[in-house]
Amino acid sequence: MTAFECCNTDVVSASPDAKVMEVVRMMDEKNVGCVIIVEKQMPVGIITDRDVVLRVMGKEKDPKKIAVRDVMTKDPVVVEGGKGLFEAMRKFEGKNFRRMPVVDERGRVTGILTTDDMIRLLSKELSFITTVIQAQTPNI
Repeated sequence: MTAFECCNTDVVSASPDAKVMEVVRMMDEKNVGCVIIVEKQMPVGIITDRDVVLRVMGKEKDPKKIAVRDVMTKDPVVVEGGKGLFEAMRKFEGKNFRRMPVVDERGRVTGILTTDDMIRLLSKELSFITTVIQAQTPNI
């Protein structure tokens, strides 16, 4: 399975010039914990709800005035949609993030992959394996 096949393609994105409050409203309306910051459809940053709390509220900055570019994580780690899930998982290893933009061969955002997405997929696969094993196990 590829990263694209596992990712969420309903990506919430914004411009680096958007105000933090706009992005917070987007997160609330779309029920997401992060927004991918894009220029010309390419990811240039990512901002999470945690970033807003620590980098804006924690520093007593005004979310109505500060631009996302001033508090986002720049140059997020990305994975090409055609890469396998194992390769995508390796990108999370040892890092301090749980969300990663999925891009096409030109670097344009096509989705977002989260550790939660991968855990759900692995849970389904483990459930399937359990069903197969139970069906093949003789009753004692």
